[in-house]
Amino acid sequence: MTSLGGRPLSGSAIASSAMYVVLRQVWSAVRPVTAQQRFLWWCGALLLASGAVHAVVAALDWAPWSGAVSWRKPVVFGMSFGVLSWSAVWVMRQLPVRRWGWLPASLLGTGSVVEVALITMQRWRGEASHFNQKPAFDSAVWSVMGSVVILVAFAVALFLVWSLVRFEGTPAARIAVVAGLLAILVSGYIGFGMAGEGEAVVDATGRVPDTVVFGAEGSAKLAHAVGMHGLQVLGLLAVGLGLRLPSARAQVRLMFLAVVGYGALFASVATTAYAGLPWTAPNRWPALIGLAGAAAVVAVFVVVARRLPLGIERHRTAVMR
Repeated sequence: MTSLGGRPLSGSAIASSAMYVVLRQVWSAVRPVTAQQRFLWWCGALLLASGAVHAVVAALDWAPWSGAVSWRKPVVFGMSFGVLSWSAVWVMRQLPVRRWGWLPASLLGTGSVVEVALITMQRWRGEASHFNQKPAFDSAVWSVMGSVVILVAFAVALFLVWSLVRFEGTPAARIAVVAGLLAILVSGYIGFGMAGEGEAVVDATGRVPDTVVFGAEGSAKLAHAVGMHGLQVLGLLAVGLGLRLPSARAQVRLMFLAVVGYGALFASVATTAYAGLPWTAPNRWPALIGLAGAAAVVAVFVVVARRLPLGIERHRTAVMR
């Protein structure tokens, strides 16, 4: 039993309170307050809703989850671009309001919606969305998708430069944002490598591959995904640290450890992929580096989680006041 605010709580009550505080903090972090942020938020909401709807369609259809033409793509890409748009709202919440902020916000929000819309349309048409070089329409769709991704990458680069030049959040959050945006750009580079590999397979075989690998069995998809979602992992930690549990200096140290750990994990997965090895059978040193990196990230999450009861007490006290 633990006492919060003079009233003893059971373990389940503490867990429920902790979850409530965390969800409240996350919502507060991504809640839009300007027109630019609202635009991004609604783009993200639309994409997340699309991903959820197509998850239901996939469950009802009983079609294969894998393959060049599957419901997996509308679901995964909808969810991924949706959380990216909401993560960008969190980033913009910590940047000064500028009129030209519409440029990265519009490019990211519109580009994400267009990209997912094209992927979704191709699935409903029964055609492959990626690497599809059939004459006329399908080839044009694939070409537009490639151009849109470049615009999204440009928007991410603008957010990165903006965060480096003028950031108004905590030092720990700034580290998370810069590292997360850098990881997305590296992930984009891997994605363009995947596009080249996929097109090479089409040229050689005349068919769109079910999946793209580097070398014999390198999981390009996993390496791309790990980089794409670093901003969410590190951002969640930054939100947890934003409860002001440890000192500002301790927050920076913890975030730095998490960034180094996540970077090590990302490097391990990417190195293994480019070596043409499956992620389940990496070479010795990449495996050790990846395990150490994952352990560091988990350790920081544990430190933040163990301090949550103190954050709950402070939250309750602030509300009572």
